[in-house]
Amino acid sequence: MTETILAKRYGDYREYAVAGALSDVLRCAWMHRAPDGEPAPRVAVVPDGCVDLLWTEHGFLIAGPDRTAAFPRLRPGETILGLRFRPGIARHLLRCDLDALTGQVVPFADIRASGLSQHHERLLAAGAPLKRLRLLQTVFAAEILDLPAMRPDAAALHALSTRLPAESIAAEIGVAERTLRRLSVAEFGYGPKTLARILRLQKMLGRIETPETSLAGLAADSGFADQAHMNRDVLALTSLTPGEILRQMRG
Repeated sequence: MTETILAKRYGDYREYAVAGALSDVLRCAWMHRAPDGEPAPRVAVVPDGCVDLLWTEHGFLIAGPDRTAAFPRLRPGETILGLRFRPGIARHLLRCDLDALTGQVVPFADIRASGLSQHHERLLAAGAPLKRLRLLQTVFAAEILDLPAMRPDAAALHALSTRLPAESIAAEIGVAERTLRRLSVAEFGYGPKTLARILRLQKMLGRIETPETSLAGLAADSGFADQAHMNRDVLALTSLTPGEILRQMRG
């Protein structure tokens, strides 16, 4: 069986902080270069509750929210640039409910009219990937003028999902559970229970590189009921066990 490798551990993957007004909209900018001349393994992009604007030599794409890991096919030597939207931003930027994009990668122009595509040749001519990534941020800020803010109810749902069940979040926000589900599906691409599982996974991934952390301690610190619960949930969401992820992240 082909080994599954976390996308962040395959080839050269780097994230960069963004500055100014873009920092309110973007979690980070990133680039990912696949190794030259190697057979491509099964690369897992794990769900993170976010939507990304991608740029490749073929143009601009939107990667919608994922319920479980995605397994993109990366060509040897291929470089992908990305802008990762903060959770709760993409719906207003793209002007569509995110459940329409769940699990999909589609051309940006199919979702929203903008002048981004006219900058494709400029990005190709920019040369080095880091120069292209800086230019991508510049043209995005120039073309997408109505940078949105996160809705307060969506922000509350995101903030409370890691520690409260859906019915308690609905009561905290002051809406019915059915209304909360509609909000979650529109803003994040899936219901509040799936959102909570994904955010708990991300919390675990943020702690897994801490030296000397045991899997049992990791489960407790990340909000799982126990280690068995963590094993089931992480495997279902990523196709990897926590132990396999730990070995890759610490390797």
